[in-house]
Order: sequence, then structure tokens, then C-alpha cells
Amino acid sequence: MKDIASSGVVADEGIATLLSRVVCDAQDVVRSEIDLQKAKVGAKVGQAKSGVVLIVVALLLASLGSTALVVGLLMILTPLIGPVAATAIVAGIPLALAGLLGFLATRHFKRIFGSAETIA
Repeated sequence: MKDIASSGVVADEGIATLLSRVVCDAQDVVRSEIDLQKAKVGAKVGQAKSGVVLIVVALLLASLGSTALVVGLLMILTPLIGPVAATAIVAGIPLALAGLLGFLATRHFKRIFGSAETIA
């Protein structure tokens, strides 16, 4: 059997030097892996920015469309029932729905997290 200590590599370099090189190489691999993951995250963030811009534009267009719908409803209802009643109906229905949804959301969160008296 060949003696490990007599091999050329170990004879030229000591074990401490080889271990030091292994540690340095491992550090280089870890740094490279971190850089790779950073690059992947950066690419995903870039793609996410495009998606966010599309969502913002979609929300803006939806807002414009709903504003046009409200104005159209006011124009249609005003000759039929008058401007005050038309405004009350067109503004009141969404406000009532928002209040109902807010109440339901509050009740839902109280069921999940408990009321303030239960927590305290």
C-alpha cells in the first residue's frame, strides 16, 4: 500500500496549508452562491416591479371607469328623481355597502383574534 505522507502533494504542502485552501475554497463557493441568489432575487424584483406597475395602471383605469359610471348614473337619475335624490342614491348605496363590509370585517377579525377584553 502506498503511504499517503509520501505523495507529492502532501510532501510539497502541509496539512494546515491544504486545510486552509479548503476553507478558502469553501468560502469562495459560499460567496458565489450568495451572489447567485442575490442575482436571482434581483431578477425577480425587476419582474415584480413590472407587475406592480401593471396593477397600479389597472386600478387607475378601474377608478376612472367607476367614476364615469357614477357620473352616468347621476345623469340618468337626475331627470327622473331630481339631483338630490339621485346623489343620495348613487353615493348612499356604495357608502352603505362599505359600512356593511367594514362591520363584517371587524366581526371577522374579532372572531379570529378575540375582542380587546379577551386579549387584555
